[in-house]
Order: sequence, then structure tokens, then C-alpha cells
Amino acid sequence: MKLYKLLIVVLLAALLVPAAYAADAEPKTGGVLISSLSSDPKNLDPATIAAWDQTVIAPNVLEGLFRMSPDGSEVENALAEDYSVSDDGLVWTFMIREGAKFHNGRQVTAADIKYTFERVLNPETKSPKAGSLLNVVGAQAFVDGDAEEVTGIKLVDEMTLEITLQEALAPFKAMLASVNLAAVPQEEVEEWGEDFGFNVVAAGPFKLGEWNVNQDLTIDAFEEYWNGRPYLDAVKFRFIGDENTRITEFDAQNLDIAWVPPAHWDRFFNDPVFNEKLGWAHTFHTDFIAVNLEKEPFGSSTDLRKAMRYALDMDAVIISLQGRATIAQGMLPAGLLAYDEDAVLYYPRDINMAKDLMATAGYADGVPGDFDVIMPNWGNLIVIMEIYQANLAEIGINININPMDFGTYLEAMDSGNYELAWMYRVPDYADPDGFYYPLMFSGNIGGGGNWARYNNPEVDAEIQKARASTDDAERVTLYHEIETHFVEDLPYIPLTHNIYVDVSQTYVMNYVPSPVDASQYQKVWLDK
Repeated sequence: MKLYKLLIVVLLAALLVPAAYAADAEPKTGGVLISSLSSDPKNLDPATIAAWDQTVIAPNVLEGLFRMSPDGSEVENALAEDYSVSDDGLVWTFMIREGAKFHNGRQVTAADIKYTFERVLNPETKSPKAGSLLNVVGAQAFVDGDAEEVTGIKLVDEMTLEITLQEALAPFKAMLASVNLAAVPQEEVEEWGEDFGFNVVAAGPFKLGEWNVNQDLTIDAFEEYWNGRPYLDAVKFRFIGDENTRITEFDAQNLDIAWVPPAHWDRFFNDPVFNEKLGWAHTFHTDFIAVNLEKEPFGSSTDLRKAMRYALDMDAVIISLQGRATIAQGMLPAGLLAYDEDAVLYYPRDINMAKDLMATAGYADGVPGDFDVIMPNWGNLIVIMEIYQANLAEIGINININPMDFGTYLEAMDSGNYELAWMYRVPDYADPDGFYYPLMFSGNIGGGGNWARYNNPEVDAEIQKARASTDDAERVTLYHEIETHFVEDLPYIPLTHNIYVDVSQTYVMNYVPSPVDASQYQKVWLDK
């Protein structure tokens, strides 16, 4: 415990060190920043973006009515210069920004937003985010082919859009900041057809440049961007799958930014130069052990689930992760509405308490048999799971670590064909609803994200009330009530919140890593 506390003190001190030299220097225009992706994103059509390598680039090229701030702390106006919401929360009116242009030079209009949203909803597009717009009046009829347009999306005039919802939806603004809802011009979509994703035209601060398949992709500064031309001339993303190769390229100054792998952590952290160039992001990421509540013995016994949490040595896990994570106090990470920074860990490591709960559950001598914990086949994760495996064995719960290919793993999670599983959640939008609604609302059992198959009518009602409320204070109260249910029922055993750490070259200025893996480069500049 003392070692863990010392590690945290050292890391917190590091976070207070300035992130870049010459912080007060005048920004310079020009130059090409070189970053990397693990693989070729293949497609940047906003409607169909789903993979990590796509989302990393997306906020630099794409833009919708709203966007996340670079540090992920708030939702900012983007193509919407202003907006208003009716008192009942149903009618949203958006004033499109004068001077906001597509990369082809044309002004963005309200009709473009309507076209974009209807394209996302169109079943032929196969957008993974179509569901985020189904609360719009007339959306379902459009999806079903019973209407030629979405009646709840109206053009008030050329630069004003009105959207009417069936039910008030508090996180709607945050949902509209999704890159999947970024505006696209109809004429370009129709011209490129199936190749639009490889020739995307949008309205972000950078436009698509040279794309060498399976080698690299360059985005160029958009001179007519409404919020000012980026300082950089371009950002080049090289496709490098191996993390050690990326560090080798960084050392040779062939990369300007690179994620710091565990094997190279000590070197950069203890380097007096590069320590100051470490970029830290407390991500909106929570990982947990999902418990299938329909399977015995863990599903029917809250005492067993609580015993598991008490048995876990989370301090050892944080040390194994080199301090690049925090212990999850509950489901919500810091930075989201309703996160309680004063919360204490509900289940600190306490083997005696764990054994008492095992006895109460009727398993004083341990749970007979072995139980698979399914998980993706990720090397670093297996090491952490081995710590949990040893911890649980101490109280008589024997688990088998069962790595699977990701597709098979997700199918098992969605269908409920598992007993225990490691899983994580990164919300689609920066709102507590992005955690509680998919994970705990009973309507999302079976493919909607409620992997535990949790069904509590009282929680369902609280989630729906929180979604509909436009009063943040009321929502905070409701989410605290939901979190109380979560802690009592423990359908998911919370583990950690990830801290993303990368390193940049000494001449990279004003770079801020993103808590949602979507760093923005508009205000980044090179001091060389």
C-alpha cells in the first residue's frame, strides 16, 4: 500500500509539470506533424465510422453541429453558431454558422444537416449510430420506408434547422457531437458513391490529403475553416502496427508523437527532457468484470459478487499498470456530470470481509468448479487478469482466463453465452447516460450493451427520468440514486479507469491528448 501511495504522489507531481516548453511563445504557422495509427482506417465516411483508427483522425477532418473540446471537458458549438431548446425539451432549434464551409468551398446550410441525419438513418447506409436519432419525430417511419423524409427535421430557413423529439432527451446535445453525425455535402456523396469514405469531403479544420493505402494518410490544413486555419500545414499519420517500432521511429525523430508502451515507460518517465513532454489524459474509460445475472452461481448472489470485489488487489493492478490507471470507485469516470470526487472506494481489498460474504452466500469452503472469464486476446490484459485470478483463488473462486478473437467475444457478450467476462465501456457521448443507459437499462438486454442482463424496474424509471430532465441538479440526484443501486446490486464489478499517456518531441507545442482517443490538432504548432 505504501508503494502504491508513493507512486500516486509521484505521478500527480508529474501532472503538475508544464506539458511543453516555450508555453508563452508566439505560435508558428507551418510544418507537418507526424503521428501514427495501428492500421489503415480504410474509410472516413462519418456515417459508418466505428474503428479506433478512424476515430483518431475523425475530429480533425469532420465536424457537426457540436464537437468535444480538445481536453474532453465540454461540448462546444461547431457548425451550430447558436441553438435553443423549448421549455418541454422537445423542440431544438439550431442556427447554422455563417462562414462555415465544406472542404469544397460551399457554405454549410440547414439542408445539409437534414440530409446528413437522414443519410445516417437510412438503413442502406448501415450506420452504427442510427439509433442516436430514433427519438426524432418521424425517424422510425423513415427507417421503415413509410415516409420519404424525417418529419421531425424541418428547415425553418436556409440557415435554421428545427428538430422535434418524441421525448425530451437531456444528452441530445452531447450525442450530436458524435463524429458519426458530422455534416457532409450531398453532391460529393453522390459523386463519389461507394468511394466517398476514401474521398471524404466535410467541414473540419483539416481536409483529406494524400492517402497511400496501408502506408500513410495526410490531412492538410483547410484554409477556409470558420475558426481559423490550423497552425500546422498538415498532419501525417503513418500506419505502424508494432508499438516498439513506433518508439524506434520516435527516437529517430520520424514520429512526433507516440503512445508510451509499458516496456519504455521508465525511460521516458525518468528522462528530465521527455518527462515534461508526456501527455496525460484521464480517459472516459471504465473496465469491469461483467456478471451474467442469468447464470448461477454468481448471477443470483450479490454476496458472491461483492466478495469478488473485496478480494481484488487493485493496488497491485495499478502498480502493474505503472500508475497509468485509477481505481474505479463506481462506474463513472472523472470529468462527467454526477461523478462524485469525494466518493470512497466501496469495496477496498479485504480478504476477511470477502470470506465472510462467501460464507453468507453458502460457500464458506469456496465455490465448486472452475469458471471461464472471457476476454479479448490482448497480451497486456492477460497479465492483469492473472492478478485477478490469483486474488479470487484466495477466497475459493477458481477462474480460467479465456482469451477470444474479438468478434466471437462480442457475440458471446451480446447473446449472454458466458458466465463472467472482462469488458470495458467508453461512452459514445460525454454524459453519464452513455454509461447507465446501455449498461443498466433493461431494454438494452441482447445486443444493446446491457451485458449483465440487469433488469430493475426502479432503475429503468430513474434512467428514463434522468434522460428526460433538463435540470442538471435533478439529473445528478437521479444518477447518484442509480449509482447506489449499482453498488448494492453490483451487476458489473468495477476495476479501473485508464490513463492514456503519450510522448511528443520537444518542439511539439500546445498538444493535448484526448480522453476519448480523438486528439485535435488545429491549435498544435511546431517550434522549429
